[in-house]
Amino acid sequence: MSGAGSRGLIRALLCLGLSECKFYLSRLDSGNDRWDTQGHPVPMKDHNMTTPNAQPPVQTIVQRILGLFLCAIIIFVVLRNFGGQTASLIADGVTVLVLAILAPRATGSGRAFVLIAIGLVIYALAMPSAPDGIIKAALDRASFIIAFFCALATLRHAANLSPAVTRAAVFLSSQPPGRRYNALTIGVQIFALVLNYGAISLLGGMSRSSAMKEPDQEIRDIRLRRMLQAVHRGFAASVCWSPLSFAMVISISIIPGADLRSILLPAIVSAAILVGVGWALDTMFKPRLTGGKTAAPPDRAAASDVKSLWPLLGLLAAICLPSFALELVLGLPLSMAVLIVVPSISAIWLFLDGAATQRFAHLSEHAKAFCFNDLPSFRNEIILLSMAGFIGSLAGALLAPVVAASGLDLSALPVWVILMIPIIVIPVTGQLGMNPILCVSLFGPLLPEPSVIGVAPTAMVLSLTAGWAMSAVTSPFTASVMLIARLGDVKPSQVSFQWNGLFTLAAGAALTVWVMCWM
Repeated sequence: MSGAGSRGLIRALLCLGLSECKFYLSRLDSGNDRWDTQGHPVPMKDHNMTTPNAQPPVQTIVQRILGLFLCAIIIFVVLRNFGGQTASLIADGVTVLVLAILAPRATGSGRAFVLIAIGLVIYALAMPSAPDGIIKAALDRASFIIAFFCALATLRHAANLSPAVTRAAVFLSSQPPGRRYNALTIGVQIFALVLNYGAISLLGGMSRSSAMKEPDQEIRDIRLRRMLQAVHRGFAASVCWSPLSFAMVISISIIPGADLRSILLPAIVSAAILVGVGWALDTMFKPRLTGGKTAAPPDRAAASDVKSLWPLLGLLAAICLPSFALELVLGLPLSMAVLIVVPSISAIWLFLDGAATQRFAHLSEHAKAFCFNDLPSFRNEIILLSMAGFIGSLAGALLAPVVAASGLDLSALPVWVILMIPIIVIPVTGQLGMNPILCVSLFGPLLPEPSVIGVAPTAMVLSLTAGWAMSAVTSPFTASVMLIARLGDVKPSQVSFQWNGLFTLAAGAALTVWVMCWM
């Protein structure tokens, strides 16, 4: 399709999206549907519906439309990777419609992101000198992020129904003090592959339950803080290496020549550095109890149930091995292989989880529940993540010619300075409320290509993921910090600075040295 045709389609989608926004905003203001504080749709009583035969509320229809649209995005994003231009346009068009439906229900920051995105689109369309295809590229980024997030959510839905996942979490949180930190900080990385942020909720919740069994207030507070620190820092470590994390997927996509196979082992070393630094600080600065107090012993039966980890490790292999096989055999990017493998594994898991004579019915029931209940409830995450990617991609493309015209040449800087920039900039912008996806999408393309400055692409990706991990433990605005703060009954700023301040400085310095080894 020509550039003019693409622009015409984008204008049409933009106008349609704005009209959809106005319609659903009027529905929201009229009080016919609402969303609770957790982002789940809640039906409101419609005073015009007084008979048993009344039609279902608009909210239910919207849920079904959203669920179908989000599933369609996954399908057409996958098809786009096989060279389907039509599939690409459909994926982007459905993405605009989804965002138009969800925008009126977004939180303040989500609405701000949508308004910024619309402003950037209008600016790009009005600027004749704007590079061709940048809006399409930004929509491609947004649709991929939605598809990736929704694909991972299928695994979370299946895992939430599994007693094996809960048993593994109980095993990790029941370890004695000498093993507890490493058990939680390593274990949460495996859980994060399956549950993403849900790993913090699950293991953090289990840790809280374990700590609350301690009758002494002082011991209870110390135990809760140390366990939540382990969970939080372990989750940040997973950001460095997990093939299913946005940090790894987006960083690889914006660094020319980067691929997961060459980055995975160095990335695991980055995670090991975070684990080691965290363990050392936890050991060195372990609080001393007053008055010769002793903590109650853990549940020995739960702490010795090592077999409970095997199903989780088996699931990890079931995801990673087929994904790598698709990458090798079909030449698919690993992120696209994940879009195929993860929903398939989730479907098989749900199928096997049903009774022998009702497995197809069980799978069908949960597929409907996932499509029409789970997916629409993620409206805040979908808007924030997709708009962060869209804004970063489009703003970065608009900013690149300006930077080039200004004569600013980052490649003239020393290589070590260039590699340090992401490790510093991403956490700093996180203090201002900037999502790491937005920061990396915006500033990542402005960095010199690795071949220009004479470093391996691995160095650049390690630097980006290191900065991302530091933001995950220091930004009071990130979901990980807010979840830990809620579980610990403290403010997010206390988690960021008092709980993780020293860890951030020490781990950031250690990761910087590791990144410099790739110069």
